[in-house]
Amino acid sequence: MHIEPLQVQVAEEGGPLNLAGWLCRPRQERKSAPGQDNPLLILCHGIPRARPAPQEEDSGDDGGYAALAERCCALGIPVFHFNFRGTGESEGNFDLSGWVRDLEAVFRYWDEKEPRRPLLLWGFSGGAAVSACAAPKNSRVQGVILAACPASFESLFPQEKYQEIIAWFREVGIIKDPGFPARPHKWLQDIHLIRPVDEVFRIAPAPLLVLHGAEDELVPPDQAELLFKNAGEPKEKAILPGAGHQLRKHPQAVQVALDWLTGILESS
Repeated sequence: MHIEPLQVQVAEEGGPLNLAGWLCRPRQERKSAPGQDNPLLILCHGIPRARPAPQEEDSGDDGGYAALAERCCALGIPVFHFNFRGTGESEGNFDLSGWVRDLEAVFRYWDEKEPRRPLLLWGFSGGAAVSACAAPKNSRVQGVILAACPASFESLFPQEKYQEIIAWFREVGIIKDPGFPARPHKWLQDIHLIRPVDEVFRIAPAPLLVLHGAEDELVPPDQAELLFKNAGEPKEKAILPGAGHQLRKHPQAVQVALDWLTGILESS
């Protein structure tokens, strides 16, 4: 596997933001149908819940998204993972509506770099929510996995607790600048505007997998049921007994997703 560091630039009113990303290419790509390119899988991480140790970034002791990208590369397709604004090696401060713009910038980057490649998305938690909202805007997206995806954010981030929420994100390290957000109420209202439950039906006709832990301590499984109900066909659902919120660290969840991706690749 070959790993290439990349930088994606996001155009913003206050000036461009640079996002750090990594392209993982397999030693040998799987054989695709004549005249077709293999898809590129984009991994979208969730909202960090704790400040990472310096040597670990968002990975914990399991290798993080780099290790997951390597596993996905074994399917014979290239994989791109990156840090949303405010996280990891990327610039900026956490802003969920900004995360949607980040993913749209990633789409544009690959539209220019490899315009023939279809795209697959695998999002986790907040990254899954962003995937649900951004995927319908790009016709190249040919499959989406929503792992531990909130249906909406009002209950996760209540308006009356905005000061606590901002203080927590400062502690986590994803809000860095002292003056951010300049308008806290508006910043939180923009988070509430990210509503996968209202957008998920637009993913069709691209195939969708809704993946959730039955013991998710942060996003109740009934939100996955609601997303699945509102989604169009084709769609599949897997609610995993014993699994919590961090599905990237749950072996069965990862295997279910890899098997689903394999099916998508074989059908194409």
